[in-house]
Parts: sequence; structure tokens; C-alpha cells
Amino acid sequence: MTETIATEPATAPRERTRYLTASGVALWGAQIGQAAVPLTAVTVLHAGAEGTSLLQTALTLPFVILGLPVGAWLDRVRRRPVMIGADLVRAAALITVPVAAWFWRLTMTHLLAVVVVQGVATVFFDLGAQSFVKDLAPGALLARTNARLATITQAAVIAGPPLAGWAAGLLAAPMVLLVMAAGYLWSAGWLSTLTTRERPASDAPRRHLLHEIGEGVGFVARQPVLRTVVIAGSMVNIGIAGVMTLLPVLVLTELGWSEGNLGIFLGAGGVGGLIGAMTAVRLADKLGAGRAVLLVGIAVAPLAIAIPLLGQPVPGSLAAVGWALVMLKVGFDSVLMMTFRQQVTPASLMARVNGTMRVLFTGAVALGAATAGALATASGIRWALGASASFLACVWIPIALSPVRRMTTLGTNP
Repeated sequence: MTETIATEPATAPRERTRYLTASGVALWGAQIGQAAVPLTAVTVLHAGAEGTSLLQTALTLPFVILGLPVGAWLDRVRRRPVMIGADLVRAAALITVPVAAWFWRLTMTHLLAVVVVQGVATVFFDLGAQSFVKDLAPGALLARTNARLATITQAAVIAGPPLAGWAAGLLAAPMVLLVMAAGYLWSAGWLSTLTTRERPASDAPRRHLLHEIGEGVGFVARQPVLRTVVIAGSMVNIGIAGVMTLLPVLVLTELGWSEGNLGIFLGAGGVGGLIGAMTAVRLADKLGAGRAVLLVGIAVAPLAIAIPLLGQPVPGSLAAVGWALVMLKVGFDSVLMMTFRQQVTPASLMARVNGTMRVLFTGAVALGAATAGALATASGIRWALGASASFLACVWIPIALSPVRRMTTLGTNP
């Protein structure tokens, strides 16, 4: 380990800076897109809850279908060219939206097809990035690089939605997608400048792909801490997906908000998530890691019930504070629950466990979006928002019933 770091080429810090630049642009694009795509559907195509739900489902479903096999395939090839190709595909797909809108040819089918292509390309990019970073940042540098990526992500969560709302009001939502396409081209350009050599695939005999996938899935199913991480994380993803699917429809069509006001509301959640991530380790040291996760959940998660009451009777500003506190819990858990997951997983199973988790969490997003849209059609937007918010409000319950609450310090098993 020491030798690897000591003999690291002098260009390595510059390589990591380039990688962080490329990944940061891609992360910002993803966050802006989460707001810009439904805004395009609502403002240009006059889509309702069912339409925005379908778009959200189409974006996440590729991870459910392709996550495990693509992850296994990426262990056998060079990842950087795959990431560059994914960026180029995403850019090409996005460019077609403003062009079609300019000629009054944009349809929901077209937008849905673009979202599907985006989702498939993102599977290859994200899973490739998770593998490539280990070659770029060996040893102790890996944690620092991941920490910088987490900071970039949280900054994008904070600024991305309000920036998308502001830009949509200034340029129109389809033009925001054109800016995103330029960002993906920028990311591909930075990735193409990297010279870091990727480690060759393992020389160990390869077993049948389904057998290796099954080992990872089986371990997650048997391990009690991992089961809790899956349940709690899935509840969060179902709730957030439902809120993000229905909130634009509620505030833009029923409450008469502007796109900019919606962006500010969502940005408040990003601020809460950043605060949660920044304070997680410190509070875990004081209270005990598992106890901190449980107590923060009990204290703030129930505030999610303010979301379906937005405007009637909860004022927008007060609901924004509640949303920020709920997202504080999400950011807090993202740090500690990831650590718990790493503690109990053997190194030989880490990649497969990560792949299994990603598929399950993404499936929860797809389920949350699809269910929210169906409930909104059957019972109304506010009832559907209430169902989504209930998942966020109750996320502390599986923690209270599991060994996670007994996790004492980071780095110690229960």
C-alpha cells in the first residue's frame, strides 16, 4: 500500500482533478435533468402526473434490468472508453429534444425515448466510474477522492434544481437540455485526456455469470445489517421518487408556482442533505453510530407529512423547511449506512454487493415513481403525495427493529 502511493506518478493529482471535473459535470447534468425533463413534459407537452411518472420510471428502469450484467461485463473491459461513449450517447440524445421542440415536433413518445437512452447510457457510465476510480486513486487516496465526489454531488443537489428552474424560466425547459448535452460533451473531453492505466481483469477462472450474481444477492439477503440497509434505503427511494414525480404537477398546475420557485423549494432539500452528510460522522462519534441513525430518523423523518399538505394548510416556506430536514436525514444516512454496509461485507463480495444494492435501490425508485403516478390518477395528487411521504416518515422503523441500532462506532461490527 505504502509503495503504491510512494511511487505514484507525478501526474496522478492532475489525473484525479480531471476525473473529478468530468464526473462533476456528469453529476450536475443528472441533477439538472431530474428537474428539466419533467419541466419540459409539463410546460411544453402539458403532461400530467401519469406522464411525469412514466418519465421517471423510464429513467430508472434500465438500472433494474441491466445493472447486474453490465457490472459483470465492465469487470472484463477497460472502463474509461465505455464512460466516454456513454457521455457521447447522452449528449446526442439530449440534443434531439430542443431541435424537435424548435420545429414543434416534440412528442411524449420522443421524450420518453430520450429518457430511456439516457438511462441505459447512465448505467454504463455510473458502473464504469465506480470501477475506474479505484485505479485512479489507490490506497488511502480512494476515500479522499470519494469524499470530494460526495461534496460535488451534494452541491449539485443543492444548486441543480433551482438552476434548472431559473434556466427553464429564462431559456425554456428544452434549451436547458441542450446545455446538459454540452456538459456531457465537456465530460467526455476531460475523460479522454486521462492517461491512467487500468488494472487488467483478474486471472482467476470465471464461473457462470448467473452463479456469481447469485452469490452477491444471496449474501445481501442473509446478512441482517445489509437487509436493513436495503429496506431503509428502498423506503427512502420510494418516497423521494414519488415526491419528485408529483411535486412539479402540484405546484405548477394547482398552486400556480413558477419553475424558479419549484427549484428553490427542491434546493432547500439539497441544503439539508449537505448538512446531514457533513455532520454524520461527528454526531455518530458522540451518540454511537447506530443510535445516531435511529434518533435523527425519529426526530426529523415524520416532518415529511408536510409535503402533501403544501399550500393547504402548510405554507410553502414552512414546507420547504420540513423538506430540508427530511433530506438532512437522507444525507446523514447516506454516509453512515454506506459505512455499515462496507463493514459487514467481505472484500471478495464488495463489487457484487454494491451491484445488488444499486439494482434494488434503483428498482425502488422505479416502483415509487410508477406507484405515485397510478395513485395520483386513481385518488388525486395529494393522496398520492401522502402515500409517498409516509415512506419517508417511517424510515426509522426498520432501523429500530434491526442490529443497526447497536452499531457503536464506525469500523466496528455490531
